[in-house]
Amino acid sequence: MNQKTINDIVKRSKVEEGEVILIQYWGEQEHLGIADSFMEAVVQRGASPLFLWQSRERNQKFFGEMKQEVFGEKYFEIFSSVDAVLDIFAYQPVILSKKLPDEQMNYYRNYMKQLFQTLMTKERFVQIRIPTVANANESGLSADDFIERMEAAYDVSYDQMALEMERDKVLFDQADKIEIHTAQNCKLSFSTKGREFIPDCGDGDWPCGELYLPPVEDQTNGEVFFEKLFVEDVGAFENVKFVIHNGSISDCSDGKMKQWLDELSEQDRVVCELGFGYNANVTSLCGYTVLDEKMKGTFHFAIGDNQMFGGTNKGTIHVDFVGEGTIGIKEGKSNEYN
Repeated sequence: MNQKTINDIVKRSKVEEGEVILIQYWGEQEHLGIADSFMEAVVQRGASPLFLWQSRERNQKFFGEMKQEVFGEKYFEIFSSVDAVLDIFAYQPVILSKKLPDEQMNYYRNYMKQLFQTLMTKERFVQIRIPTVANANESGLSADDFIERMEAAYDVSYDQMALEMERDKVLFDQADKIEIHTAQNCKLSFSTKGREFIPDCGDGDWPCGELYLPPVEDQTNGEVFFEKLFVEDVGAFENVKFVIHNGSISDCSDGKMKQWLDELSEQDRVVCELGFGYNANVTSLCGYTVLDEKMKGTFHFAIGDNQMFGGTNKGTIHVDFVGEGTIGIKEGKSNEYN
């Protein structure tokens, strides 16, 4: 990632003059320079960076040798002045290279639990994935493909994307119902009455580029068809049709997918999100949801938990299904939108 891209990320993360910004870096020495570049960008915005380095190697050593818990209330008070968190990871956060003995592992779990309880109270908590081989390995893509796709997704016109999102947010928020029309004459209807769309053009998850909301949980109905469907940790599928009744998936045309759905709890089959992609530099679906759901011209719905963004369904998973179709806006303002 070059300095211009990092500067754009920091700007779009709404870092302002006078703020204290926690740079939490998950990685080793190899990519430490990227964390330095983020701190430089924060300083250029007139804000003060506070650096927290989360290294697997160091945490493995520290917590492996710990004889008693040392991170108490006084330690977490350090973060009281933090206005926002830039959570930068060169590999998957939190996990260690290998499991520690039970007592030491409990020290580590307690530390992470208290840390995130503290940081999640901040006004902004932004997660930024770095295009690295380690992140590629966890995405299921080859390193070259992952890095190329990620760098392209970051090198997008954020101003243009934000304008398009704000335009559509005004239109969508006037509707009481939104329909998705897909192949095989399928129509899926979402009630959005009383719910508001949330634009993510740098406010939460990077790479960014989606407009989403929690639809009314028991009022999604109809059928939806995917010519190609990637479901993380489940598989890749073709020509899949879902039937959704009163907010929950009731049937699926693919046997393997249906078996997986049948094993879920009632809450985890609930349609909990409707979203649309706006990132013009994500140009094809690849099976990595972080990118796929941001692809311009796509829609996605998710099943499972949505309490983190204003919904009421408490689930144990959050799984997205990304596809292409036509948007229909009904009731509040009735027309077709493409």
